[in-house]
Amino acid sequence: MKRIPRGKQRGRLGISRGTLMLLDRLGYILSETFMLLVIISLTKGILCLRRRPSERRFLGQDDVEAFFQPITLAASAPVRFFRYAIIFTSVAAIGAIEIFILSPFGAAIITGALLVSCAAIVHRGLVKA
Repeated sequence: MKRIPRGKQRGRLGISRGTLMLLDRLGYILSETFMLLVIISLTKGILCLRRRPSERRFLGQDDVEAFFQPITLAASAPVRFFRYAIIFTSVAAIGAIEIFILSPFGAAIITGALLVSCAAIVHRGLVKA
């Protein structure tokens, strides 16, 4: 019986294993991309629905001021570094907990949850400084 080299092995459909693995990964990426787009569009829709009764725009002047205001830091360097250490530790701990809890639901949900929670922790930690 003739031995077929590992790279030349074919499956039942005559497709190589490497191609099947590539297609499997591509399918996973496509499904996660779709889920990420669904999460982003739902979040944008919820934000628009919350702002509609008060006749506010999606990104108003107060939002621009809140997002792009200069961050004021404490003058004392040790206090500043201690605050950074607390922010880093809390982001790492919350991130690990979220990954542990949300990992069965897919990478898109984990990405969205990590983005929102870590950005909130960092923003609150720097603004309170």
